[in-house]
Amino acid sequence: MFRGGFFGGMPFGGMPGMGGDMDEEEADTQKMYDVLGVSKDASKSEIRKAYFKLARVHHPDRGGDEEKFKEIQKAHEILGDEEKRKIYDRMGLKGVERAGSGGGRMSRRRAPRPENITLSVDLTLTDVWKGAKKPMSFEIRQATKKTVCSECRGQGTTVRLVQMGPGMVMQAQQKCPVCQGRGTSYEDEKTVSITKEALIPKGSKTGDKVKLSGDGHSLPGMEPGDVIINLRVAKDPNFNRIGADLAYKKQITLKEALCGFEFKINHPSGTVLTVKSKPGEVITPGALKRISGWGLPQKGAYDVTGNLLIRFEVLFPVEGKFPDEERKSILKILDKLEFPKEEEVKLTLGMGVHVKLVNLGSTQFNGKTGRIISESANQGRWYVELAASGKKVAVPENCLKIEHRKNRKKAEKAAKAAEKQAAELDADEGEEPRELEEEVVHMEKVVGKPKKTPAAAAGGGSSYDEDDEEDGQGGVQCQHM
Repeated sequence: MFRGGFFGGMPFGGMPGMGGDMDEEEADTQKMYDVLGVSKDASKSEIRKAYFKLARVHHPDRGGDEEKFKEIQKAHEILGDEEKRKIYDRMGLKGVERAGSGGGRMSRRRAPRPENITLSVDLTLTDVWKGAKKPMSFEIRQATKKTVCSECRGQGTTVRLVQMGPGMVMQAQQKCPVCQGRGTSYEDEKTVSITKEALIPKGSKTGDKVKLSGDGHSLPGMEPGDVIINLRVAKDPNFNRIGADLAYKKQITLKEALCGFEFKINHPSGTVLTVKSKPGEVITPGALKRISGWGLPQKGAYDVTGNLLIRFEVLFPVEGKFPDEERKSILKILDKLEFPKEEEVKLTLGMGVHVKLVNLGSTQFNGKTGRIISESANQGRWYVELAASGKKVAVPENCLKIEHRKNRKKAEKAAKAAEKQAAELDADEGEEPRELEEEVVHMEKVVGKPKKTPAAAAGGGSSYDEDDEEDGQGGVQCQHM
């Protein structure tokens, strides 16, 4: 039994056919367009451009107002989505919020979709720079009349009872014998050839996808299908792509490296770039230079472009084609030039290197010194023999500090002491002091990859030689730490 009356002549205080949670006031369907500064009939592309333009100005990282930026993002989120935009145009922000939460009458079950049509298209770097329009040809299934199988009611399968034994019956599912598992059929189905133009955005890369919404199969009882286009960017003979940057290798002669150069690059944009060295600039082998803004467009950003990176390779004179007279004249010039200092050879971790243990959680070993007794690291750890106790420990690489300065001083001191002792022995035996041996050696040209020389001859490193042990050149390797 219903108790109480209707307020305002309508049940539950609402409009006929609507729940009481709907507002009687007219929904605002204009505000989001005003936020982006576009008209209500603006295209998706115009909405996107307006969003990026405003986002650049009002982004908090660029000093913009955070609340204003959030409002711009919200407007783009709604108007940039076709479904949300339709709801907003009808019911305003509250309608979008209800649809997003699954409430109200906006939440309705969508019709099924046919399978997507998948295509591929090859692009050049010029397509990536400019964006492209690619004609895509494909075939779709098209029909207007749908028939549901009366046997399986469109399921494609039927259930039958199977007698397993006295009083035992099991249900078994099988393919429908009438429609052969299709469930539905289309009386006037036909295959139609279609050509559509796909818009390829700037900055696209291999693996990106472009969707032609609603241009796929058209069958009754289903929403129009989609066409998915997989993008593949072909390798360019002159450039390597690194994100939105382009890498370019350029060979120049030694003359150009020292005295200046000028060359041209045919850029994917269609522009011919003229590259000149600065007055007095010297290009060293392997030098890397950058030309800002001449890479590729960054996808999704209308004002961000990568850089062009040029790696230089310096070509030296051909061997045997450099006369002595010219060599001497150039030598006089080179002797007057200033060259950078030769880099100091730095000691790295390896066998016999003296180290100090640092940054360890254990105070037992922290600050101890020792020497490395392994050729290489094992899972990021080096084996170290501690100087004080002789104990062998495995230490992470980042907990080892090379004692290279002390090593060098000790080595120099030991070498001088050995040299002095040898001179004293020679004097005692009546011999003249020995001088260090010197020998002039000659280099040979190596073509291709150098062949590695084994550390030991085949079968020559496995036997135990007592003489080797006495000379300090052999012995048994330690197998346990």
